[in-house]
Amino acid sequence: MSQESTDTQKADGSAPAYNPLTDWGVYVAVFCGGFVGTLIRYALSLVLPQDGADGGVMYWGTFTANMIAAFVYAAVAAYLASASWLGAQRKERTNRALGMGLCGGLSTMSTLALEGVTQLRAAREASDTAAQGVDSASVIVSSSGSGTTIPADAAFVIYVGLTFIIGVLLAYAGSALGAKLAAGHDGASAGDGGSKAATNASDGALADGVEGASTGAAEAVDADGSEHTAADAAGGVSDGASEGEVQ
Repeated sequence: MSQESTDTQKADGSAPAYNPLTDWGVYVAVFCGGFVGTLIRYALSLVLPQDGADGGVMYWGTFTANMIAAFVYAAVAAYLASASWLGAQRKERTNRALGMGLCGGLSTMSTLALEGVTQLRAAREASDTAAQGVDSASVIVSSSGSGTTIPADAAFVIYVGLTFIIGVLLAYAGSALGAKLAAGHDGASAGDGGSKAATNASDGALADGVEGASTGAAEAVDADGSEHTAADAAGGVSDGASEGEVQ
């Protein structure tokens, strides 16, 4: 938005459009989310086996971190896209904290590329060794530990292929879940609004009924009072006429 349009909005008395670049909370959200995401990824690399580094097929720590990030980021994006009840600032901060921050620190394309290159290098070295007549060096042991051997280049295809295929499927599942949660929240909000409207209508009808009954009672009292006044006046006129005749 240009400075001229912003000044026009301010002159008209309306608030300027929200600019996330000037919102310090966005930067804090990205920093905190990225810090947490990076710690989780590092913890996964320590807890889960990295079999690819030991001649296996899968780098389970990196794989798990990327899969979690794909699912969570898709769910957050789908939810916020339908969250019309959230303000622009709150939506932006949430998106940056959970999306760019948490999932950005959790996922890693660079590590995946490095691991894939490592497997391809192992495949080339195995091929060179095999060309020298050492057939046993052309294979690597699979991560199952069962003694089954898999060519190094096949291990690269399996690892990278599973990462992208399962990642896409989890992203689809995450987006479906996020959209469903947003729709459920929207429906619950609509139901609450209908209940409040019905309650307000019932309260209004009750108030109108009480007011109508009070008005009717007041009119009845006024009617009785006017009737008694008229009767008293008529009686007074008769009494006066009678006294005049006697005199």
